[in-house]
Amino acid sequence: MFLGNVEVLAVFDMWQSPRLPTDFYPEVPIEEWEPYREKHLNADGYLELPYCLFALRSEGKIIMADTGNGPGPHARNLDRTGHLLEALAAQGIGPEDVDMVVHTHLHGDHVGWNLTYDDKGRPRPTFPKAKYIVPRVDWEYHTQPDILAVPRNAHLRDQVVPLEELGILELIESDHTITPEISTIATPGHTPGHVCIVINSQGEKGAIVGDVIHISAQVEQPHWCVAADIDKSESRRSRTALLDRAEQEGSVIVAGHFALDEHFGRVVRREGRRYWQVI
Repeated sequence: MFLGNVEVLAVFDMWQSPRLPTDFYPEVPIEEWEPYREKHLNADGYLELPYCLFALRSEGKIIMADTGNGPGPHARNLDRTGHLLEALAAQGIGPEDVDMVVHTHLHGDHVGWNLTYDDKGRPRPTFPKAKYIVPRVDWEYHTQPDILAVPRNAHLRDQVVPLEELGILELIESDHTITPEISTIATPGHTPGHVCIVINSQGEKGAIVGDVIHISAQVEQPHWCVAADIDKSESRRSRTALLDRAEQEGSVIVAGHFALDEHFGRVVRREGRRYWQVI
């Protein structure tokens, strides 16, 4: 879709393995899922989310918003493999066409295609001409020695830390202008330095929300927090502020973990309650 002069392309990487909703949202009793069961849970009562990313065409540049889970196979996701490069190719975009990668945060399903490795184990950028743009607060948190040492954080050691060594890393403050049409705003909570990518072009506005919101039920239930939210109170504040802004501005929410036919939508209010309206 277009927001003003900015084209926003959804590119699918892979599916997450099915998870019990009470594992993914541990503070939400199963009874509260009843109104959302048909929409969000499969026949076995599991939640299964897509990993979808977005490519932006703006002012002659191609900008990736995050890079997905990576090629895999991924043991934590039923040995499934990623398809980001195929999805980009279907949109006429090759790795060499990407000018910038902007990260909302540094979790594994958002950085997995940053780098590939040659037969000698040397890292190479998947997008060879791109600068990789990372919120400074998230970088400082995730590159702490005790965080890097956690076994499940191999993605940080393999896909994030080498960006600095390769000279392709650009650290930004959370509120930052990428181009005259694209900027970032601070939305901490899921991670300390999480940002949303904001589009403002020709009077049209939108926000790529990263992991501030995982499913459309959170538009109605912004107090729901996923297990991976590092600071749940901060996450709720960021989510509420983002939804307030989207409702007031009539801006488009662009959400990569929403169902494949629901990535683009608006926050609308009916009878005093907010709802998700797909575009």
